[in-house]
Amino acid sequence: MSYRANLLSSVALALSLSATLLPAYAQDSGTPTSQTPDAAAPVAPSVPGLSAGEKQSAFAPAVPQTAPAAASPQERVSVQHVKPDSAPASTATLAPAPVGPVPVPAPVEMAPKPTETAVAPDTPSSISATAPKDEAAPTGAQSVATASPAGQPAPSTAPTPEIPAAVPAETQAPRVEPKAESVPPAEASTPAPGPSVAPAAVTMNLAARLADYVAKRGTDAQAISDFYALRGATPLWIDNGALTPAAKALVDRMNRAGEDGLDPSAFRVAGLDALSGASADAQADAEIALSAAILTYARQASSGRVDTRQISRDIAKAPNMPDPVAALASVAIASDPVVVLDGYNPASPQYLALKQKLADVRAANAAAAEATLPEVPAGPTLKVGMTDTRVAVLRTRLGLTASDADSDVYDDALQAAVRDFQATRNLKASGTLGPATVVALNAALRQPRVNTESEIIANMERWRWLPHDMGLTNVFVNVPEYKVWFTKDGVLSYEARVVVGKANTPTPIFSDQMSFVVVNPSWNVPQSIIKKEYMPKLAQDPGYLERRGYEVSYVGGQMQVRQPPGERNALGFIKFMFPNNFSVYLHDTPQRNLFSRDERAFSHGCVRVDNPYKFAELVMGNGWTEDSVRGLQGGNEQRIDLERKIPVHIAYFTAYVDGDGELQRLNDIYGYDRKVISALGLPG
Repeated sequence: MSYRANLLSSVALALSLSATLLPAYAQDSGTPTSQTPDAAAPVAPSVPGLSAGEKQSAFAPAVPQTAPAAASPQERVSVQHVKPDSAPASTATLAPAPVGPVPVPAPVEMAPKPTETAVAPDTPSSISATAPKDEAAPTGAQSVATASPAGQPAPSTAPTPEIPAAVPAETQAPRVEPKAESVPPAEASTPAPGPSVAPAAVTMNLAARLADYVAKRGTDAQAISDFYALRGATPLWIDNGALTPAAKALVDRMNRAGEDGLDPSAFRVAGLDALSGASADAQADAEIALSAAILTYARQASSGRVDTRQISRDIAKAPNMPDPVAALASVAIASDPVVVLDGYNPASPQYLALKQKLADVRAANAAAAEATLPEVPAGPTLKVGMTDTRVAVLRTRLGLTASDADSDVYDDALQAAVRDFQATRNLKASGTLGPATVVALNAALRQPRVNTESEIIANMERWRWLPHDMGLTNVFVNVPEYKVWFTKDGVLSYEARVVVGKANTPTPIFSDQMSFVVVNPSWNVPQSIIKKEYMPKLAQDPGYLERRGYEVSYVGGQMQVRQPPGERNALGFIKFMFPNNFSVYLHDTPQRNLFSRDERAFSHGCVRVDNPYKFAELVMGNGWTEDSVRGLQGGNEQRIDLERKIPVHIAYFTAYVDGDGELQRLNDIYGYDRKVISALGLPG
């Protein structure tokens, strides 16, 4: 049986219980259900037969993993202190979203009121991309295996929910007849209220409307059709012409998507306020549209809104979005579907900090808009001690106060405030109010120099491009910060400066796994460097490469250039390999003077590491020390396989929240902020 068939068979049993679990959700939320006392228990749809091995694969519950103790917080919470699947105590209820088949346990006796927990993610980070870089990696690129949650505090791993067994058709619940009561004559003559659109009418039309939806090839159309086929084409979100309590809660959460930097209009469904009395077709269409909105939210929250190919061919995002049928099933069977839906967002401490900072910035912008600060009139240049009627306006504009006696006097406090403003606008910080300063003051009222809100949202978007599970042990590089960090078992163990790619040969943004180290490496020069740099030099100086110790050969008429191991080798004495389609890696360098510079974008794409022997000691483990690795220097080229593969994440963040809760910004060295902001349709 194929994976898809296996998945659908597993989900079928889980979905057969949604009619039982969602009334339980309604009871928990204090909302009565529409089920009448004599309603029969739900009957499970027929499930294709499975072999013994397939049953074990499809129905076995996932085993939750225990995370190590949390690491102590660092004094400075920089971009590297990131672990998308961990969250502060205040957000511990956010359960990560599920990925892959929904596991179903063997049949058990149903409890009166089943409880659920959100499904934890199991996100693979196999990433493929193009555009090879400068230092060529060995052939045979490897894909990323699933990693445990990332470094710093340990995550709170949510267990996989146990799904009760379906109720067999031959064991339906007994029909409960309502007790007859005597009705006073006056009440007996009162006519019963007119019936609303019956659920059967919606059910009858749902299959037909789904067929029409698939024919029109709407987004996720086939997955939605498969989902409802497993439910016997019965509605889930609409009952008796009204949204179920679970649906109302999900709609409310999607209406607040702006809190996470998403656009709520992408998840709005028309006609939800007019379901009562609507036609069966209209209700069926709303049912389908709401499932489509839930899938759209799950996709955008987990994987982002931007097609990274619009930004750069040197970016590869992690495949965080699960199978859409499994995604819908996970929301449908959850005791609290909002928690499951919300769990598709990153849970990294840095992401959550940016989310809070976004709320703060929006509140400040709203307050500033209401303040309606005045413009400063033009006039003569003002210095300390001068009197002018514009001084009062200037004080209000800069948020200063003064007594009535000196409100028109340009004093020392006003001079200092003007000087501070001039410094923020790259003007000469003289403290004197001249024409240029007046223009800058008034221009700042109309348009901020930097749209902080858009910057934050762009960085939140890029968090969705990383694997949600980054590994308790991992290597993390933030390109705009020119730094690398190594976290082992949740504890930050290493931090160093790095040199990254130039603007025209940028370091690619992706995740993969480090698998081996090469000591005394040779360098096979990429064809891009041979053509762009070496060929023009050889045309002027045929002995250029030979004098520098390079070996030149020809394969199939194409020039091959190799630099043997040695002190002048461009890779230094050690390189750290995580084979990938970009052909980049981390390595030593003979140009150690570059690490003393503040701006360090000088490479052809690879990442050059400061203090590489200490880094080698940590990633190699297994008894290796800094001195023992250094002792291999100068010998033959040697490959040393790591005892266990280590996730490597090369990221690009220009904004983060530090340990004091302040928003810090970094230079956008590759111009990605502008492109992401434009792709999201945000103001620049």
